[in-house]
Amino acid sequence: MERWGTPRLLTVQEARMAVGPDRLSRHLAYALARVAGVRVGKRLLVPSRVVEDLLDGRLPPEVLEAVHREARKLGGKA
Repeated sequence: MERWGTPRLLTVQEARMAVGPDRLSRHLAYALARVAGVRVGKRLLVPSRVVEDLLDGRLPPEVLEAVHREARKLGGKA
């Protein structure tokens, strides 16, 4: 279900494209989804509000730190 024309849950790729693929690496996008996303069956999805909060600088520091830790575990640069 879409509200106001924006899906409430985004795939990891959609979240990455919303931020900009040159600004958010694949590892960081998956780390963000693992920390602040939801799992629906086998799918890992990111709430659109999380992407909005990231872009607006409203993600709490502890969430950002957890995302960077998770990205390092996934083998990416954080």
